[in-house]
Amino acid sequence: MIAQMRTLLRVKDLKLEQAERAMQTKRAQRDAARLAREEAARIVAESQRTYAAREDAIYDDIMGRQIGQDAVDETRGRVVQLEKSHAALKDELERELHVEARLEQELLAATAAFFAAQRARDKFTLITDNLQQAANAVAEGREEVEVEDLFARPRRRAG
Repeated sequence: MIAQMRTLLRVKDLKLEQAERAMQTKRAQRDAARLAREEAARIVAESQRTYAAREDAIYDDIMGRQIGQDAVDETRGRVVQLEKSHAALKDELERELHVEARLEQELLAATAAFFAAQRARDKFTLITDNLQQAANAVAEGREEVEVEDLFARPRRRAG
């Protein structure tokens, strides 16, 4: 019985190690996602900060000059492209936020699985230790009985 419990305990140890590795992996992924989100937020903030100046620079090229419809269309196209690139940066930030939130939830689940595996392993450790102590007590009891029997027998005298 003790051997089987030790085997089960070893299985629980392996599951605990696996759960710990999964938790550490999710933590590393979440940390990487956090850094990516922070970088995306920094880029969006920088783009927002310089947006007006970049838009003004586009219009400065045509200000004070006589231009044709092609130049107006080209300028408008450049402004639209600027808007699209800024919107793409915002979209990337939103994606990074969602990835980070998803990985945070996965980390919470992996952490819960780790603690559940730890509780299961602790339970089997306790059971195995109790069985071993009981087996040791039985063995000690047998030894005591053998010793008592040995000393309780009358000695034979050589004669």
